[in-house]
Order: sequence, then structure tokens, then C-alpha cells
Amino acid sequence: MSALTSSVESQAMLKKVYRAFFGPSKYEVKSADQAILERGKNSRIPFADGELAVTTWEDSGPTVLLMHGWGGSRAQMTGFVDSLLNAGFRVVAYDQPAHGESDGKTTNVLEIAPTMELVMKQEGKFDFIIAHSFGTLITSYALVNLNFPPPSKLVYFGAFNRLMDSLPRFQAQAKLPDQIIDGLREMIHEEFGKDVLEAIATETLVQSIRVPALIFHDRSDEVTPVEDSRAIANAWKEAQYIETNHLGHRGALQSAEIHEQVINFLKS
Repeated sequence: MSALTSSVESQAMLKKVYRAFFGPSKYEVKSADQAILERGKNSRIPFADGELAVTTWEDSGPTVLLMHGWGGSRAQMTGFVDSLLNAGFRVVAYDQPAHGESDGKTTNVLEIAPTMELVMKQEGKFDFIIAHSFGTLITSYALVNLNFPPPSKLVYFGAFNRLMDSLPRFQAQAKLPDQIIDGLREMIHEEFGKDVLEAIATETLVQSIRVPALIFHDRSDEVTPVEDSRAIANAWKEAQYIETNHLGHRGALQSAEIHEQVINFLKS
């Protein structure tokens, strides 16, 4: 095999890995999730690459935005809906670009964060935001770097800290060799700028967010290490931090006990 052939094949492989890295997996919508979505008002909002799928429940009351994480969808956040509605809140959830029923195949934090404003323009200002995993990084980025109007309170679950930590986590999940990841890192730096991406970290962003916050993270989280939220909570003076057990990465989203704590916090 010639060096040229090898180089061409290597570049093709890198491009494939690049698309996989920025291409979120599809969340499998459960029948219970779907039933809750169908009870809401469903609409679509134009954005740069197509349309975003949005669902709202109730027409009045303090408004809560639900922000899912990477590879999730608004359906994943529906466990909160009835608890919030029963407590008198209005609820808004949407599928981020390339997620759920929204358009797109690949995306990134710099593309997702501006879509929060598009949803707000249709649904009005959000009084509260509940975010999960990568959605916490997106929310923090929008609040600090895009001047997104701050809510009265924030609730974060399984918070994701440093953006570029997603590379070694992706490598472990996909079982890729260091050489491929080194090439992927170089491609990402060329596309977005090294300093831009390396600087994006929730623990840095929250130091500029003057909003009371409640953070939950499970010690057995197998997707986002509990150390991420520990670092964030340590840097965020306005945050109250709670560690849970045996809930994993997504269990808290369905926990009635956790929902009660969240509502008490929002109403306090």
C-alpha cells in the first residue's frame, strides 16, 4: 500500500469518526414518554438547519424549560412534566438540533446554544431551567456567552464539566486507538479553534452565573463522572449540591422523591 493510499484511507476514516463524534445517538422514546408528549401542544420552530420539535404543557404559570443532554431528547425529560404541572408550572421542552424529532445529523454546543433563544422567542422568557448532562454545559454557555436571559433558578442533573473531556470518553466508548483520537482532536481544533473549545468548561462558566442553583449527581453515574459536578459545585457559590446513590446517569429524571425536592427548591 502506498503512503498516498494510506493517507487517503486515514483521512476517510478520520472524517467518518468526526461525523460520529458530532452525531448524537437517537434516544429510544418509551410509550409513557410519547403519551406525555401527545398531551402537550406540539409545534416546530425554524432554525439554521431545518426545524426544532417543541412541546409545551399549559398556557399559563411560571415557565420551566427542560434541557436534555447529548443523545437525549425532550421525551427523556417528560418524567418531570406531571410533577411540575401539578405544582402550577407551565412546561416547555424541545429537541436540540440533530436530536429526537428535530432536523440535522450532526451538531455541537456552538450550534445548540443559540437555539435556546429561538424557543424563548416563541414561548416567552423562562422562569426556571432544568438541565441534564450536556444540557447543563449548553445552558451555562448560553447564559454567559450569548447573554441568554437568566432564569430565577437553575436545576442541573449529572452536569457535564469540560467540553473536551468528551474526546477521551468518546474514545473509550468507541474503543478507538490514540492515533485516531489525536487526528480527531487536530481536526476539531482546525474547525473551531483550539483555545475556543479548550476554554469551555461549566466550572468556569458558572462563576459568572449569579442564579441560585440546585445540582444533583449520582455517585454511580456511568456516563458523566460525579467529579464533574463536584468541581462545578465547588466553583459555584450560588449552588446547593446533592449526591445521590444507585440512580445512575438518568434515574433521577424519573424519581418522584427527586421531583419533590426540585419543586420545593423552585417554590422556595
